[in-house]
Amino acid sequence: MNTIGDLIDAFGGNTKFAAVIGKNVSTASEMKRRDSIPIDYWPLIIQAAAERGMAGIDADRLMKLHLKDSS
Repeated sequence: MNTIGDLIDAFGGNTKFAAVIGKNVSTASEMKRRDSIPIDYWPLIIQAAAERGMAGIDADRLMKLHLKDSS
């Protein structure tokens, strides 16, 4: 997982990710297009990832995904 798009896809795509963050699909699509998720949504994402057994999705990982050089 190297991009915000990869993260969104890991949740099952824009529609399922939108449900996780409680927003409409266009909001999720825009986050994917911008390759950025506002920090206000991070706790929801981290909690949903834990509930789904998606290891390694935490605040540190989200921060690294937002860095331009996250390698």
